[in-house]
Amino acid sequence: MMYRTYLLLFVVLIATATMAQTQTVSLDDCLAAAMKIHPLSLQNGNFEQSSALQQQNNDSGKLPQLNINGQATYQNEVIELPFKIPGMTAPQIPKAQYKISLDANQLIYGGGFIDAQNSVEDYSRQINQLNNEAELYKIRERINQLYFSILLSDLNVVVTNNTINDLDSRLTKVKALIKEGAMLPSAADVLQAEILKARQRLLEITSQKRSLMNTMQVLTRITLNDAASFAEPVIDVNLSVYNNLRSEFGVFGLMQQKLEATKKLSVSKDLPKVFGFGTAGYGNPGYNVFKEGSTVFYMVGVKATWNFWNWNQTSREKQILDLNSKIIENQKNAYDLSNKAVVQQYLSDVIKTEELIKTDNEIIKLRKSITLSASAQLENGTITATDFVTEQLAEEQAFLAQNLHKMQLLQSKALYKAATGGL
Repeated sequence: MMYRTYLLLFVVLIATATMAQTQTVSLDDCLAAAMKIHPLSLQNGNFEQSSALQQQNNDSGKLPQLNINGQATYQNEVIELPFKIPGMTAPQIPKAQYKISLDANQLIYGGGFIDAQNSVEDYSRQINQLNNEAELYKIRERINQLYFSILLSDLNVVVTNNTINDLDSRLTKVKALIKEGAMLPSAADVLQAEILKARQRLLEITSQKRSLMNTMQVLTRITLNDAASFAEPVIDVNLSVYNNLRSEFGVFGLMQQKLEATKKLSVSKDLPKVFGFGTAGYGNPGYNVFKEGSTVFYMVGVKATWNFWNWNQTSREKQILDLNSKIIENQKNAYDLSNKAVVQQYLSDVIKTEELIKTDNEIIKLRKSITLSASAQLENGTITATDFVTEQLAEEQAFLAQNLHKMQLLQSKALYKAATGGL
């Protein structure tokens, strides 16, 4: 009874360990992990904070500007009355003078200059963030390529293992026939050599997969063991509608909007500006220079400035901005035209690969039939082992071609989505 209990416990532990080693990975898992750890993923937050701080600096222009000023001087002469008043002593202006004051300026009307500055800054932030998204998009595309390459390796491992198993099975039968004297020993050598070649191919495939997985681990920091299972993703694309949602394409539109905001900023510089100001201080002398001794003084007022003529500088700036907008529009159209050509190529690849996959199943069905017939002929001694191996390899190639077409279809769909910005 105790023996059975220990045996059951041992079986449970083995099963638990096996389950713990089972690892299923999806494309979305890899993409999410890569985006989470990539240094550029932090950039958007940095751009946000930097822009917010800059706008706070701009808005500070709406707040009172305070300055403390101090001055002490000595001069060799001062103003004196050119005549004397009988019975009165003329006040003396000190040659040593000093004053300290608090000066305040408050913007009352600025022509929208500060708001225009904030608008330009906000467009700069959006442009930086979209450019950053474009760089991250390249990482997503690389993860896609790695993932599909790993999937193809997995499929090819299955095909190659099946080939090895089939050859092993045939080798067993051939050895039995050789033992009976119904077949030459060289037939077993041919099959054994082909098994060794197949195992070499398997080693190459598994080594390549390990290399791909190592790269995936670096980009995602997901620990991948050799038993990891990679789920085949379902990629749905609408091939009938073209929408360019690429970040690079969006940048062109934001650049044009920034130019329009810059145009408003340029105009606002020439609008009238109204300030309130005030000064309060203590010194000797005060505003009344004939009043002897130190005193408190203050002054408040309003002033206006208007740069009503700058020799058409603002007009030329607007013309330059309009020309730059046209340049960007041409670049935008050129990018979209080039992207449409790329998308059309991916669309053609999707349609072509779907047609290839339809015939792959028929080819495999025929190849299996041919291999089965060749196996019977080999056992009957009507064909050589070399002839059988040729048919066996042809069947293997048919499976490998099907696997390649499956991955090409997924990759073409992914590339189509990437080119249209839907990845």
